[in-house]
Amino acid sequence: MKLWIINQYASKPDTAGLTRHYEMGRRLATKGIEVLIVHGSYDLYLKTQPASDDLSQDNSVKISEFEGVQFLTVPTPPYRNNRSFGRIMNMFAFRRRAYKEMASGRHGKPDMILGSTMTLSGADAARRLAGLFSVPFVYEVRDLWPLSPIEIGGYSRHNPFIVYLGYLDRRLAKSADMIITTAPLMKEYYREKFDIPEERFLWIPNGTDIDIFSNNKPLVEKKGKGFDLFYTGSLGLANGLEHVFDQLGNIRKKLPGFRLVLVGDGPRRELLRKRAKDEGFPVEFRGAVPKKDLPGILREAEACLVYLLPSRLYRYGISLNKLADYMAAGKPVLFIGDCAENPVLRSGSGIVVEDIEGFPNALQEMIGLDHEGRVEMGNRGRAYAEENYDWDKLSIKFANALEKIVSSRQNNG
Repeated sequence: MKLWIINQYASKPDTAGLTRHYEMGRRLATKGIEVLIVHGSYDLYLKTQPASDDLSQDNSVKISEFEGVQFLTVPTPPYRNNRSFGRIMNMFAFRRRAYKEMASGRHGKPDMILGSTMTLSGADAARRLAGLFSVPFVYEVRDLWPLSPIEIGGYSRHNPFIVYLGYLDRRLAKSADMIITTAPLMKEYYREKFDIPEERFLWIPNGTDIDIFSNNKPLVEKKGKGFDLFYTGSLGLANGLEHVFDQLGNIRKKLPGFRLVLVGDGPRRELLRKRAKDEGFPVEFRGAVPKKDLPGILREAEACLVYLLPSRLYRYGISLNKLADYMAAGKPVLFIGDCAENPVLRSGSGIVVEDIEGFPNALQEMIGLDHEGRVEMGNRGRAYAEENYDWDKLSIKFANALEKIVSSRQNNG
């Protein structure tokens, strides 16, 4: 079986970013499924073009391979920020160029095509290609569009582009042979809105590579009064770290040995760095790292931070890459936010408060736990990750669903 995955922001394993499809793809390859991931050249988070890729011409593409997974990099134009008109042009450029390249016949014919958000334009290219080749189309929903830009970005639901996104999402969902959702209750959004039957949904959360965390040494009790709370991931507007910073003044006074370590990059990084310097906050900034380097980074943490901006989005649950990694690393989690089906509550792997005002007390409670208490929290998280976030298990679930759809299409064809 040959599977094409079209995801503008998919990342290669040697870079920091979203490696969901690579992790699934390399496991599918061991089951005889050929995976080709089509993505764009311009990095969503770092706002850079890859220096190693010669993509200076509009019609140039680059093909690379990692552990049996092929990446086809489509050149996409740069833009200044995520709310700019340039980003919209970037999305449409990817749809046009990805479709043209894959429709050319130079890459053969797939047996199935998966189109993944976050951009609906890339997923729409997948839908059109599936129609061209008369193969099943899988729509993977990782963000709810247009609900995400309305809830987090503050856009009006009457904005013409938001209305267009709603139309596009409906067309993609209605035409899909299968809809993959990452959060546990996302299917309810589509069932309520478009009356899509239950049997067309498959839940595959964002997982983690359990094996790379298996050699993590147990949490060592730190000598002295220091306490390092780690955050990994993007430093963007939607991550809300400014609100975390708002609490650091009081925390610094009450907990002098506390330090927040931010591992990642994004458009708010320099603003946060300047604020930390100007206000004397106990914050260390580290750059984004490839997934393979994350276990060594998280080994230093006493606990790890998750913060959710208040949003109606989270009534459908969450699926956070960082949370899967924290749990796999066996780290206790300090979780700030309100969401349905909270994995930290379900697993007993940390301390949960529903709003940012509860952060200082929750942090004090986490620091006040004895070493054995935090280790036990981390162990519960690790067990939960092994059961729910292991890419090996999730890829088997995915492969079985793909084979069923292809077989059904062939039998009915």
